[in-house]
Amino acid sequence: MQAYHTLVAGDSGGGKTTLMRQMQAEYNGLSIWINHTGADGLSGRHLDSAATVRSASEARQSPAVRLNWITSEPVETAREVRQVAHEYHDATGYPVQVVIDEAHEVLPDGKVDVDNPVKRMLHEDRDRALKVVIATQDPSDFDYTPIKQCKYWVWVGEWSVFHDGFLRYFSIPRDELPTAPYEYVVFDKRMNVLYRGETEKRYG
Repeated sequence: MQAYHTLVAGDSGGGKTTLMRQMQAEYNGLSIWINHTGADGLSGRHLDSAATVRSASEARQSPAVRLNWITSEPVETAREVRQVAHEYHDATGYPVQVVIDEAHEVLPDGKVDVDNPVKRMLHEDRDRALKVVIATQDPSDFDYTPIKQCKYWVWVGEWSVFHDGFLRYFSIPRDELPTAPYEYVVFDKRMNVLYRGETEKRYG
């Protein structure tokens, strides 16, 4: 999962953010968390291993390989993040991971234009060693076309009735899904189970 786009889904309180913090902390390259969840969301102290930045210039100047990029404009920030990621890879040869929680806000159903930077990262940038992790409580809020670029689909925690349409559309087997918070299952694009695990408490 280090090299390929990943979709993380599951109900509120299931452990998605905990898993993504672990993914950021353990990534073998530069990991940029686009933090657009506001005052009630993640802050620099929640991402202990990350340096907080608020602009492309701060990101370029930071020596850290874990960045918490705080923004109120996630789509425009994703455009800047994409450029910084390309520059970093061109200069170092190392891969870059971009993490976006509540990602339905940047890939909204039926409203994703051709030049959307997250859509372009998903469609065009894996050959430039750029990997995207997108997460949401309700994946039916996504535009389905770009999320089909995700090689791995991770379900964290229990599923709810409002997930039913999404599960049916993508033929995700309900009997394989977790039955408790902080448990997760990794599927491939054919919905074969690749891995089962629990999120590590130290990232909670």
